[in-house]
Amino acid sequence: MALNIGTLTLYREKTLYFDGAHPGPDLEPYAKLAIRANRIAVTLSSDQVKEHVVVRGHNIPSTLRLAGLVLNAFKADPIGFRAQKWGHLADTALSDYDRNYAPESWFSIYCSGVKLFSSLPSSDAIDILEEEAKGAEITETLLKHLAPRLTDARQTRLRHDSQAAVVMNDNSDGVRCAVIERRRGKDAAFSFHVQNPAKKRIRMSAVMFMAADLFEMQNLYALAERVQNVLSGKQPKSALPISLDQVEAMQTRNLQLGSLVRAFHESHAVRYRPAPPAYLPVTGRK
Repeated sequence: MALNIGTLTLYREKTLYFDGAHPGPDLEPYAKLAIRANRIAVTLSSDQVKEHVVVRGHNIPSTLRLAGLVLNAFKADPIGFRAQKWGHLADTALSDYDRNYAPESWFSIYCSGVKLFSSLPSSDAIDILEEEAKGAEITETLLKHLAPRLTDARQTRLRHDSQAAVVMNDNSDGVRCAVIERRRGKDAAFSFHVQNPAKKRIRMSAVMFMAADLFEMQNLYALAERVQNVLSGKQPKSALPISLDQVEAMQTRNLQLGSLVRAFHESHAVRYRPAPPAYLPVTGRK
């Protein structure tokens, strides 16, 4: 069974509720309620079943990986989709690095508004939002409508930001993926196209796993820059953002990701626009 997804987007979402007028630029510390998560919503359908699925998560790479595994699970068994061993699937989406150094990582999965799984005690606010949205977009109109159920603020003010971080499009010649990163507080973007093999269609999930590897490498690259600034004396040692053990684990994880990226490029025709990011272990374009 082929899954025709069309366009799939991962959004960084942040919703802040305030009691009365919200203050200056650093808003979050003053919020009555803060809801933060990465969110992917996708409609999956077969001849017998149609499901509106939402995957939420703490960080972008793991959220992408879990969403890719969810796509594969539906493709393998649409009828038994809701009865998956979601805990095992979520555990598969985490790397050893995540388990050891990102204990705050979490996932939740919803199907037409029904919560199928949450890896940590889930947010009541997120559960309410997904119950009402039923797989649709989270809009300011919906957030305002739900304000009385989400917060006891006497005079509710709302700030909602939803920014695309990864946009993927499945079409007849392959899968295109745009990655919008945050570098030193600014947006930077690149895109890549993975061509369909001869007489086949590449699974979107495979490209999602690739995008997750790229995004994680970018995160490690940014963290390594901060560490290097300390080691070179540009910042005091007290500013070291991580332990030396984590520095070693980060290097190991980066080597793992580099191997995965090289293997993907050896197996598929990949083109970048405007060019591969500097941190990728690839040269030129296929």
